[in-house]
Amino acid sequence: MHMHTRVTWIALGTLMLLGAGSAAALSPADKCESSELKTSGKYSFCRLKADAKAVKTGDPPDYSKCDEKFTDKFGAAEMEGMGQCPSSATQAQIQAFITQCTDDVVGALGGAPLPVCQPPPLRTGQTTAYGAGTDGDLQKGASQSFTDNGDGTITDNTTGLMWEKKTDDGSIHDKDDTYTWCGASCFTTNIMDGTITTMFLAALNGGSGFAGHTDWRIPNANELESIRNLENANPATYSAFNAGCAANCTVTMCSCTQPDFYWSSTTYPSNRDDAWFVQYLVGILSAEPKNNGHYVRAVRAGS
Repeated sequence: MHMHTRVTWIALGTLMLLGAGSAAALSPADKCESSELKTSGKYSFCRLKADAKAVKTGDPPDYSKCDEKFTDKFGAAEMEGMGQCPSSATQAQIQAFITQCTDDVVGALGGAPLPVCQPPPLRTGQTTAYGAGTDGDLQKGASQSFTDNGDGTITDNTTGLMWEKKTDDGSIHDKDDTYTWCGASCFTTNIMDGTITTMFLAALNGGSGFAGHTDWRIPNANELESIRNLENANPATYSAFNAGCAANCTVTMCSCTQPDFYWSSTTYPSNRDDAWFVQYLVGILSAEPKNNGHYVRAVRAGS
């Protein structure tokens, strides 16, 4: 063997060893990201294969195997990541996004316009059908699920938002406390400097923060509507926000919602002295003067 050939093989062998060493040195975060990318790609392909089969057979597409595999493998990647996965979205959010995107691809290949790839709007929560074609019959939009984190917070697995639980224990989380949107500035500067900020948010974000977080805020109108459930009334919300509410219950014991007005951070455009609220008796969105006292529920972007 010629000398330069031997040198070449030695160099290649060294590179292979270095490559093997690099792979072995992958961090849990890198492993998680790689696995989730692979799983997401396979999920997209699986759904498109199911759609292709449906075109041939005329039967509705069957995504059940795709959903099962995606859930199992994505969950396994999260465990392998040991809490260090770099993803900024939950499994449910990624799955909903891929679902919408592949549906858009199928529609475009069938002749429909190709929209901007984005998750579908949320479902209203209504599951009772009042005839063919009604909301409860079709149940269009992304479904929601919630996780009680055991620390006084609830995570929406679809939107990724983390919500404060309300109690009946006289604490800062008490369901009976009301706050004003603005103080002396209500009809001058329109700054949100009322007791919402000076008392409520100041208490939640002070020190080490509530549940370890110091970025609690008042939800905007769309976020506040996202926990409205129009299958229910009095209060019109999901069971995660209305469970076990009784006298003296704490954030780890119960979850309360008043069937009344909850402030949003969104100002009413034609009258800057008003802000939007959601009334959870029946779930309506309306506006009121900012110096009125109403209930509040804090939110933060999930980590």
